[in-house]
Amino acid sequence: MDFFTNLASNVRQYRKENGWSQQQLADFTGLDRTTISALERNSFNEIGIRKVQRILQVLNHSLDIKSAGLPTLDDMQRFNRESS
Repeated sequence: MDFFTNLASNVRQYRKENGWSQQQLADFTGLDRTTISALERNSFNEIGIRKVQRILQVLNHSLDIKSAGLPTLDDMQRFNRESS
């Protein structure tokens, strides 16, 4: 699962664990419901990191940066095939 798919799935899961609707989460974050919906469906062209940070903060989570190491040749070839 790629980063954005995982993010979308986690946001939806965390929201539902709190028993909130998309509109409630939007109200708590000061964002539009359509932004929450697009994020949960992983169907956005661009979303600001500060918006993602605000959503996760309200959901009591955060983004972490971790070293993924260098990709292997197989990783790069798979990425090229999937990008074509």
